[in-house]
Order: sequence, then structure tokens, then C-alpha cells
Amino acid sequence: MATNNSALSDKEVMALTLRKTRAFAAWPPTAMSQLLASSRLCWHVRGDSLSGLTEAPDEVFVVASGQVIQFETSPGGIRLYWALRGPGQILGFSLLLDLAESRREFVANDDVVAVHVPGRLLFELLDASPVRWKDMGRMLVQQEREQMDLIFGQITGELPQRLAKTIHQLAALQGIRANEESAIHLRLTRQDLASLLGVSRQSVQKELITLEAAGVVKLKYNAIVILDEFALKRIFTDPLPLWSTKV
Repeated sequence: MATNNSALSDKEVMALTLRKTRAFAAWPPTAMSQLLASSRLCWHVRGDSLSGLTEAPDEVFVVASGQVIQFETSPGGIRLYWALRGPGQILGFSLLLDLAESRREFVANDDVVAVHVPGRLLFELLDASPVRWKDMGRMLVQQEREQMDLIFGQITGELPQRLAKTIHQLAALQGIRANEESAIHLRLTRQDLASLLGVSRQSVQKELITLEAAGVVKLKYNAIVILDEFALKRIFTDPLPLWSTKV
């Protein structure tokens, strides 16, 4: 686990992170103070498990910065690379519900800062106000819908379409741009894409080189810059994308 290098105090970082999420944005100061007093801010390095897959998980995680890999483990013990989760997302809520059909594990994909919220206290504060449950439910449903859209894009169509749609969707969720006119910068490795799409890293690299040659993206170390969003979208919306590597 890394150390805190922020100029802000842990409590200030936690408050800013939670207030930016839809689920906590409208919480009154008293309830928010109670939650912050029992929460903790953690700095995780690549490979750290946020969840730990403990026998009795009792924390929810709100990502402040960095990317988290979500793994799904079936009752049969099959472990799948499921999704990349980014800043502002609430993770681990389903672990508190003790769902037996699958287990989720959250692992830092790079340096991650996350708010660890005590689950029992969170439930008590949610139970105190139906509106809080409503806001939490809406946010969690929206997150799951976004993830299902991502998964559908990862498995539908040929590799060029699947790759383009995955990059496009991740850019919308986690991409950064300096201003409205600038290109979108997405921190994403070739191996991340390969794992999400269930193909080899070499296959992903081949398609990315084709996209770069067409001026759609620019490849950087552990990152992709989207230069032409319209052209990227055309690849998975048009039946025969112009830059498919197929002859």
C-alpha cells in the first residue's frame, strides 16, 4: 500500500470524493460527518486487493483516483477478468448482501486512492432516510447498466468492432481531456484491452496499429489518445468499417 502524498487531509479528500458521487451528493452534514468519522482513505499500489475476499466483507469502496480491476469468481472457482472500474464508482456493495451465486474481487490496476466506507454504518445511515436509499439505488443501477453495456460491446461483433466500442465506452466513462476541443486521453494498456476482449495482446496491438494509421487514435505508453471520436464510433456502427484489417 502506498503512502498519502496529498496536500489535503484524508477527511477532506474523502469528503470531496463522496460529494462528487450521486449517491452521497445530497447527504446532510450530520450524516456525512458520521460516515467520514468511521471511514478511511487508502492508497493502493498495483496488485493490491481492495476487497481481500474476506469471509465477512464489511466495507464499500469509492474510487477517488486510479483504475480497479473487477474479477468475478463463480461458485465453481472460475475467475474471470470482468471490468475496469474508475473514479467516482462505488464498489463492493453486493459483497455486503452476501450473494452466493458469485464473488467479486477488486484489485488495483495502477496506483489507486479509495475511500473505504464501513458497511454496517452505511446501511444504518441509509435506513434513516428513504431518499438516501433512492439515490444509492439509482447510482448502483446506473453503474451496473454501464458495465453491462461495456460487456455487451466486448462480446458482440468482430474484433475491430469490439475493440472500437470498448475504447469508445471506456473513454466516455474514464477518459480525460484538457478542454472541450482537445483529444480524449485514456489510460489503458494493451493487456487490459486483451483481457477485456478475451484475445491475445498481439491481436489487440495489430488492430490498434491499424487505427493509428487511419488517424483515429494515437498510441502512447499504457495509454490511448482518441483523435477522431466520430471515426471510432463509425467502426462499430457501420457494417463494414473502412479500417478493418480483414481483406
